[in-house]
Amino acid sequence: MGKENKIEKFIKPDELPDFLRKMAEAIETGKSEDMPGFTFMAGFKKLKINISHNLEQTTIKIKAKPAYESEEQKTDDGISGRLKYSSLKKRMGDSFKIIFKTIHAGSFPPGETVSQFIEDSKLMVTYEGYGDEYYEEYITACDTFKNAVENNNIEEAHKACDSLNNIKAHCHSQHK
Repeated sequence: MGKENKIEKFIKPDELPDFLRKMAEAIETGKSEDMPGFTFMAGFKKLKINISHNLEQTTIKIKAKPAYESEEQKTDDGISGRLKYSSLKKRMGDSFKIIFKTIHAGSFPPGETVSQFIEDSKLMVTYEGYGDEYYEEYITACDTFKNAVENNNIEEAHKACDSLNNIKAHCHSQHK
């Protein structure tokens, strides 16, 4: 994972709206003609903005954590082109958190998140020695979840999501 980038800027209070517009441009396009240092904000994983106003000065502090680095890395066993297991699990954890919270709030998660999670799940079960005895049950639950989402069946998606969570919890309790 890349390091965090930080910017601290002091402006006049009436310059804040223009500053925010330029910041939005940098996030949207990956560049800003007036603020070349803001290009790091495009494709961020986490962005924190703190704006405080004191007397005749506005202070803006921005921290941006870059998104995932290269998807292809060497695994611990030296196989090139395959994601490291720990990187895969981190990405899956991030995806599942979004899926779990969204489903339990009564709506469907973004299709891209579901697709990435299902794809990562299928890749995960190709790694040996990380809970192989749960892989078949896990993939069956993934298929059930995917079908429920594709059929817009929130109740079935909720059940399948809970099933995935239970399988994950049981596996992790034995293999972490």
